[in-house]
Amino acid sequence: MKQSNKPENVDFNAEKTRGTVGKVLRLVHYLTPGYLTFLVLIRIMSSAQPFINIFFSSKILDGLIRLDSFESIFRNVIIMVSIDTAIVLVRWRLEGFHWVKKVELQYRISKLIIDKTVELDFDILEKHETLDMIKKAKDGMTASGDIRVFCDEIAEILEKIITIIYSVVILVPLFIPQTGEAVAGLSWLGSFLNQWYSFFVMVFVLALHVAASYYTNKKSSMLQVQFFEKNVTYNRYFNYWFDLIFNYSIGKYIRLYKMQKLVTKKVDKTNETLEKEGVAWTDKSIKVSVIPIVSQGIMQLVSYAYVGLKAVFSLISAGKCLLYVSSYTKLVESITGISKNFVQIKTESRYLSFFYDYMKIKNKRYEGTIPTEKRDDNLFEIEFRDVSFKYANTENWALRHVNQKITLGTKNAVVGKNGAGKTTFIKLLCRLYEPTEGQILLNGVDIRYYDYQDYAKLFAIVFQDFNLFSFTLGENVGSGIDYDKDRAVECLEKAGFKERFDKLEKGLDTPLYQYNDEQGVEISGGEAQKVAIARSLYKDAPFVIMDEPTSALDPVAEYEIYKRFDEMVQGKTSIYISHRMSSCRFCDNIIVFDDGKIVEQGNHDKLMQNGGLYSELWNAQAQYYA
Repeated sequence: MKQSNKPENVDFNAEKTRGTVGKVLRLVHYLTPGYLTFLVLIRIMSSAQPFINIFFSSKILDGLIRLDSFESIFRNVIIMVSIDTAIVLVRWRLEGFHWVKKVELQYRISKLIIDKTVELDFDILEKHETLDMIKKAKDGMTASGDIRVFCDEIAEILEKIITIIYSVVILVPLFIPQTGEAVAGLSWLGSFLNQWYSFFVMVFVLALHVAASYYTNKKSSMLQVQFFEKNVTYNRYFNYWFDLIFNYSIGKYIRLYKMQKLVTKKVDKTNETLEKEGVAWTDKSIKVSVIPIVSQGIMQLVSYAYVGLKAVFSLISAGKCLLYVSSYTKLVESITGISKNFVQIKTESRYLSFFYDYMKIKNKRYEGTIPTEKRDDNLFEIEFRDVSFKYANTENWALRHVNQKITLGTKNAVVGKNGAGKTTFIKLLCRLYEPTEGQILLNGVDIRYYDYQDYAKLFAIVFQDFNLFSFTLGENVGSGIDYDKDRAVECLEKAGFKERFDKLEKGLDTPLYQYNDEQGVEISGGEAQKVAIARSLYKDAPFVIMDEPTSALDPVAEYEIYKRFDEMVQGKTSIYISHRMSSCRFCDNIIVFDDGKIVEQGNHDKLMQNGGLYSELWNAQAQYYA
């Protein structure tokens, strides 16, 4: 079975874990050890710092009111500033380390998504639903959800719990009744405030505000998730249009065909949809947010009145008044903050679940284990046995009851009208798709039973929509960082690229295109096709498959390529897909497709005598050659 890129001991199956928090913390610790440690230390110091200032500020204020000595007051100032400065410096250093860990975490999360994507079956990857899931996974982990923000939310809960403990310890004396001369002659209000049960007033307004905040946060988060899920597809469209505009290789088509208005209209239309959804979401959020604003106003009014009246009735000092008001404010902020954190964690859990949902996608392709035979003579036999295939979400058959043996070591051509099933035939052969019905056999064994990576090594392919990458020329030919340079040059020469290669100052180290290197070299479509052919030759696979291999070449270059094809594919099995019927003459076997079926096959002379579809296609082009 194929080895997975999933990190060990990290379970991507939500049903087998205790929850998102545990999954995320295990994943973060696995990917970036030390990230959580730095985060916890920073939060612990953050929770302590405000109380240093609150405590010493109250002592300084009481000292000023009591007219204490300058030395006594100044000593408290120095202690407060020194502790505060020390905490700031240590935090600054820890946050520097933590920032580096944040960058590492984002990179490694992105790499997980990339590793998963390259593992996916091709037919799964190209589905609209999968593309949406990839977008959700990326945004859920790095944008709307952001695993780093999720960890911050959890750490904030820890910070707020510590803050609550500090606040409660400081506030306890506020509710202890005073005795003696301090309570003599108090009015009924003063007497009530001096009773232990008066603290229920503070508890009531606190509970009211927390409930209002929790309701609002929960409602806003639900609206946020609905907005995110509803607009994933539109965001993906917008990203496509955005990338399209800034893709310089497409710029010539936009300008020559005057497509600027068309493209910008697509952008505007998508943007208008997003704006409408955003305005609707904002309106709903504003209406919901009124509730906690009112409750917070009530809470602040009551708390200031409660503590202030105690100071008026001389039940506490002015410095204590500052201490208690500040501590109660921190208590309220922490408790309401925790409720907000819990709601936010629940919301972000939904975003992060998109990542786990994506990671749980299973390939449908059967993962065989049988190695392909290592044959020096490259004598492999391929057989399509009653193969039928239709693409997902369609009832139309792309191929129907295809039976075909490919005699190894021969040159084969696959021809037919557009949409006849030629490319689908090749994709099935290469296991980019699995047959809907029937079997494909290699040396009498169903190809599904072979190890996929081992099986893929048998094929060197140049598709019609081939791609080169913004890597060096040598990396494009050798398909890797480490490659045989002499062999790469030889393959480029065989593919007809020698003349251009001799003009490149950096040779194989020449970067192609300017996406990753400003010194990148632009090559023509024909030159790119030659490099793609060289890449297929470099692989030295038993099967060479060319889909319109000379479509971008000029007639002279095309003639030279076909002249060398015998040398290029000597001892190999070659399959050509071409609409240029003249390229079929040198082939041993020509397979003619029509409407998903093989309607005739044979060499050129035989098919011309039959007077079927092949001769019709040939004669349609022959007049131009004449």
